[in-house]
Amino acid sequence: MRHSFFLLLGLLVLLGCKPAVETLRGTPTELSLVQSTGERGFSAGDVVTWAQLDDHFRDRTVKLEVGQADGKALLGRLVLLENGAEASDFLKAHGCVQISGPKGVRKLQAALEVEVELTGKDGQKFILILKSDGTPAGEG
Repeated sequence: MRHSFFLLLGLLVLLGCKPAVETLRGTPTELSLVQSTGERGFSAGDVVTWAQLDDHFRDRTVKLEVGQADGKALLGRLVLLENGAEASDFLKAHGCVQISGPKGVRKLQAALEVEVELTGKDGQKFILILKSDGTPAGEG
């Protein structure tokens, strides 16, 4: 009886420590091809394209507007920048000379989270977390 209790406890600890979602790693080309698993078929490359990163971070033709309540920002129409407040602070402090990626992709139930790296004028780096389910993010 006691042995089975410890076995069960050990299994619970192992299962409880497993990450909820795995981050896929690879080359930017490989990661760009990762497809969503929901009804809408789109890729990590689509998410990066939809985010219009040059407009927000390099050319600065579109102002990065961060939500006061959640610190997130809408990029393009279909992408939410999950760490928008931190990205805005990074941009103010370091600027942006290069955008690289995707660096990582997480497949969620019906969405993708795509990591993209910014490099500042001083060489500092920052990871953007882009999230999309293929639908307009700020509507509804």
